[in-house]
Amino acid sequence: MITKKRVTINLVSFYIAWWSILISYWKGFIVWGWLVLFIVLASHFFFVSINKKKDLIEVLSIAGLGIVLDTLLFQFKILNFNESLFNFLPPLWLIGIWCLFATTISYSFILLRNRIPAQVLVGGFFAPISYITGAKFSLLSVHEPFPTYYVIHGACWLIFFPLCFAVSKKIKGY
Repeated sequence: MITKKRVTINLVSFYIAWWSILISYWKGFIVWGWLVLFIVLASHFFFVSINKKKDLIEVLSIAGLGIVLDTLLFQFKILNFNESLFNFLPPLWLIGIWCLFATTISYSFILLRNRIPAQVLVGGFFAPISYITGAKFSLLSVHEPFPTYYVIHGACWLIFFPLCFAVSKKIKGY
């Protein structure tokens, strides 16, 4: 059963790991960010996850779709990464964040399940802002002019965020 405790642990640990990975790359202490990320992901499966197998499939599926999205945005120069994996994939730190994000769909974002208009608004408005945070840490840059970036990236997330919930529902059955 999804409880307030599980949701709270998921939300707080997501932000701890998200900030840790950004700050560790920004400050050059990469190992610390990955250590926190792995501890949070392990903690998710030990303390938060209700069905570990389905949660793992959900994480891999949503993270995989997110990596495809960021790869396309990178190829079309909407996002520019200071480093990339194999010169065409997003950097490892962003792949790690995708795995973290994927854990939030069934827990932190539970109130948005079956509320597609809210998913569209939250995804379209807030997702581009999180990438701006990465840009402020000099880990990536966004397309200029800024309004063009925001419209294109936001439009992608208008579709992508509800897609994450559809994938979750298909995997978990609820």
